Amino acid sequence: MMKEKERVRLAEKKDAAAFCRLWKLCFDDSDAFCSWLFQNRFYPQYSVCLEKEGEILSAMQGVPYTIGVRGKNLQSVMLCGVSTHPAHRKKGYMRKIFTLEMELLHEKGLPLAVHTPAVLESYFAYGHYPVADALYVQGESLGEEGKHGRFYEKNQWAELFPLYEKNIASKYSGAIKRTKEEFLRKCDDYAADGGRCIVLKEETIQGYAFLYQIENQIICPEAVAEEGYYGPLVKQIIGFAKGKKISVKLPPEVKLSHMGIETISMTKGVAGVCNIGALFKGLEIDCPYAVEIFDPIVAGNNGVFRFDGAKTSREAAIKVEAGRFLGVLMGYNALEDIRPFVTILNQDGYDFINGILPKCNCYIIDEY
Repeated sequence: MMKEKERVRLAEKKDAAAFCRLWKLCFDDSDAFCSWLFQNRFYPQYSVCLEKEGEILSAMQGVPYTIGVRGKNLQSVMLCGVSTHPAHRKKGYMRKIFTLEMELLHEKGLPLAVHTPAVLESYFAYGHYPVADALYVQGESLGEEGKHGRFYEKNQWAELFPLYEKNIASKYSGAIKRTKEEFLRKCDDYAADGGRCIVLKEETIQGYAFLYQIENQIICPEAVAEEGYYGPLVKQIIGFAKGKKISVKLPPEVKLSHMGIETISMTKGVAGVCNIGALFKGLEIDCPYAVEIFDPIVAGNNGVFRFDGAKTSREAAIKVEAGRFLGVLMGYNALEDIRPFVTILNQDGYDFINGILPKCNCYIIDEY
C-alpha cells in the first residue's frame, strides 16, 4: 500500500484537538491556557494545515480582528500558532502552509496580517517585515508595594476598557481595535493561565497591567497607562514582584527614568500584505501616482496599483516589494528608510509619496 502524500488544506472545526496537540508540542504553554485558547480562539475558516497519513504536522491560525492603520479601521487578521512537528522540520512545510494561508486571506479580501513571532527573521522570506517595536523593562525588582496599587477582579475588568481604547487602540498603527467584548475575552485569556490584574488608581484609573508568575519571574505582557503614568505603574509591578525578576512589555516611546532597572527596545511585530488592492482602498490615501508591487507569495498582489486600490496600465512612480511597502503604509518606516529596496521610476512621484506617508506611532500589544 502506498503511503499517503502530504496534503495542504484549509482547517476544519473538527481539527481543533489536533491543532491543540501540535501547539502543546511546539510551545511552552499550560494545559489550562491551551484548553481556553482552542475553546475561544480557534477560527478554522482563517486557518490552514499540512496533513500526512492522517496526522497534522504543520499548522498556522488566523484570528479575525479590526486593525487600526493610520487612523483607519481595517478588517484583517492576526496570525498565531505557526508550528511544525519537531520531527518533521526543514522539509519546506512552513512555506507550503504560509502560501496557502496568504492566498486564503487574499481571496477573502483582507488587507493585511500582523503577528509577533519569536524569531522575526523567519518570516522575511515570505514578505513579512517589521512594523512595530516594544520597550521591555527587565531585571531584578526591588522595593515594596506602593500605596495606590490594588488588584481588580473579573467583575471589574470592564472598567479598564476605556483606558485601552484611548491609550492603545486609538493611538497606535498596527494595534488591535478590540471591542469591549474582545477586550474582556483577552482579560479571560490572561486569567486562564493564572494572570492577575494590578491597577494604578487614585480618584480615577490611571493604568493597569496583567501579570503572572512563571517560576521566579513576573511576566507582564500587557501594561497600559495614561500619558505620564507608565513610571508609577511599573513601580507598582516592581513592588508586587518583591525581588523577583520581571519582564514588562510597554509601548516603544515610553520614557522611564530613575527606575534602577534595565530597559531594552526590541522589534516585536511583523506584518504582510494579504490583498494590496484592499489595503490601498481601505487606507483612503489621496495620491495621483501609481505603485508597481511585486510579491513572492501572493500572485494577486503583483501589478501596478493606484492608491484607490485599482490595478492600472499607467506608468508607476516606484517599484517595491509588497511587504517592504507595507512598513511605509503602516507608518513604521518612511519611504526614504527603505530606499535600497525601492526602484524609482519617477522622481517627482517618489518625492510625493515620501511626503504624504510620514512615520507614526506603531505598536502591536497582542500576540493572538
